[in-house]
Amino acid sequence: MVSVSVDETRRDLYSLCLVNKTFLKYSQPLLFRRVQITLPYRFMLLLDEAERASSTNALSAIRMLDFATFRAMGLRRTVGESKERRFVTPWRLQAMVDAATGLVAFGSSATMDSALSLEVLESLLLRGGARSLPGRMRGVSIERGRNKDTQNALQSLDLCGCVSPHFVEAMCQFVDKHLPRLDHGRRPIYDLAEEDEEMVESEVDDDEERRGRGRSSVRTRDQSSARRMAPRMTVRSHGRSFPSLQRLGLAGVTLARDVLSSFVLAFPNLTHLDLSQTKADAGLLEALADSHVRLESLSLSRCRALTSQSIVDLLFSPCTEDLIELALQGTLLFPTPLSPDDMRMVIQRAPCMRSGAMRYLDLGGCPLTDEELKLFHGQPALLDLGLGSISSISLEGVSSLLLHRAPNVQVLDLSHSCGAHSPSGFVHAVNLYHDLLAPCTQRPQALAIAQQLRRLGLKQDSAADDEDDWHAPTNLRVVELSVGALSTVRGGLSTWKVIWGSGRRGWVVDTAAGPKPCATDIESEPMVQDRGRSAQSGEGRRAPRLASVSPAPTRSLLTEEPRTAGALRTEDTRGRTGSVWLNRSSSRSRAGGMHLRPPELTMRGANNAPPVPTMRSRSLSLSAPRERSEEASWKDVPVAPQVVRDLPPEHPRRVELEQLARQDGSVPGTVGWHSHKMEVLLGYGMLGHEIGNYAWLAYQAS
Repeated sequence: MVSVSVDETRRDLYSLCLVNKTFLKYSQPLLFRRVQITLPYRFMLLLDEAERASSTNALSAIRMLDFATFRAMGLRRTVGESKERRFVTPWRLQAMVDAATGLVAFGSSATMDSALSLEVLESLLLRGGARSLPGRMRGVSIERGRNKDTQNALQSLDLCGCVSPHFVEAMCQFVDKHLPRLDHGRRPIYDLAEEDEEMVESEVDDDEERRGRGRSSVRTRDQSSARRMAPRMTVRSHGRSFPSLQRLGLAGVTLARDVLSSFVLAFPNLTHLDLSQTKADAGLLEALADSHVRLESLSLSRCRALTSQSIVDLLFSPCTEDLIELALQGTLLFPTPLSPDDMRMVIQRAPCMRSGAMRYLDLGGCPLTDEELKLFHGQPALLDLGLGSISSISLEGVSSLLLHRAPNVQVLDLSHSCGAHSPSGFVHAVNLYHDLLAPCTQRPQALAIAQQLRRLGLKQDSAADDEDDWHAPTNLRVVELSVGALSTVRGGLSTWKVIWGSGRRGWVVDTAAGPKPCATDIESEPMVQDRGRSAQSGEGRRAPRLASVSPAPTRSLLTEEPRTAGALRTEDTRGRTGSVWLNRSSSRSRAGGMHLRPPELTMRGANNAPPVPTMRSRSLSLSAPRERSEEASWKDVPVAPQVVRDLPPEHPRRVELEQLARQDGSVPGTVGWHSHKMEVLLGYGMLGHEIGNYAWLAYQAS
């Protein structure tokens, strides 16, 4: 099957709706499943459909309502008209949300955040419905046991970039009306049984005493277990919770700390949480560590109010044991608040770092040196690594980390890093090639010369087959650098070319490399317990859990087609191109009822190779941290050859990448690597992005 874009699929479905009533009956629900509001008049037409009684069934098929691409510019309206006569008003948006009874994902943007009133927030969160139960029949998605008169509960909410005073006021009103405010000066007031009051008071006293005399360098497992076994505290009866919502994006919102904390803690079943560039503080992280939340993707990038203690407590709590994506990015001016001792402890003993299941990791701005890089556990599943804004590391240390601990990394961020030993303060092209690109991606000199001789017909021996089977020691294909470093690369280094984004970010990309069509998922290495037992055996055995990671759909299927290890894409019978993902151990859908679970998965690569069936499984093996010394010897992580290099000049992927390199930054905002914004509507996490403002936040410098 040939891959088609989402727009082409919509045009085909619209054409089918015009055939006859039978085609209209079955094509219209698929056409309305994912609605993206781009222009005001499209919103007004959809609002007219909501006011018609005959269109109730069509609007009830909406699963995702997205305003990421909404724009009201270029309509020949004055500034006064744009301010006084808005297209997206609170009552219109509320009517739209109420008509979309099947809605499970909602995404807003800064271009319409003034319409998010208290009534709209109540319509989104207080829907009173049950979670949708997706299923499939003959390749067509259906809703199992769905009653058309009931509403689906919201499962994904993205409020990134919403800074309007109307929105902030509405959020404060929502929290005051439905949620309890949290006091950050002391612990929240809870209703407890009399026999539990003394235990809680003693716990508070112990915490205050520990803060007064200073925290020890290592928290023992007994202390952590005692804290988890403390009596659960129930919030006052006037507070509410929303167990259906699983993915929440709050990047860049300007809510006060108490409002933000109360809102985030109202969702006990979160799996994706984006708090980047917010006022999140230590009190919120402490409450998350004490909650029942089990996160898979977490972003705390550029949160200046956090403390080193709060980050460590969260990363050592059960809340983050299942993490596969973690972003702690900082800048040179505002680095991550982790202290060097805490950073070393996180690298060595944090459960998420020991599991070997991390897919995305951004430690930009953290206190790291080459010595800390040597302490990393093997990360066979790591695909995207951020080490920006760290001047104390060197290219040799990064190269050693990739060769021995994380050889499957494909995207590497080194912006404003590795320049401490350089007179210019940034990486030079010569050092970049000899210290990083050559040892990680190039053939050894002897093999390169033998290959050239064999092509000339001057060398024919039995070692030819072994040389043809050679693969690079790592899967590295994209390196992000600062502006000064990219200026030294200029015309490129062999097939490595400079691609500038539409903002201030730029990358050195191997234009002759691409994902292998038959690549499969990478299994994480199980951790070893103290007595040599597997983490899945013995006392405290934990049931294996399958975690899914999918790349987001991107521009022309090539700007970032494979950010996962498999670099896989699927296509269902509706013609919609998606991504291969794993069935979770529970019955919930990864996309919250939109991207439904197929019975069979096939793969197709960038060169339209035939589908190859595959089975993917990964178990997050978690156990008690095991002490190890810095001198302990660990075996190297083997590389999974999932990147094809030396693509021919006429290959479509190479042609498109070279075209992007020639455009010198005149590219759409969706072009880029190493996302800084979490995608929550479809559940792609930090390994994916959406279009519109979402992509701008993901791939632009701020």
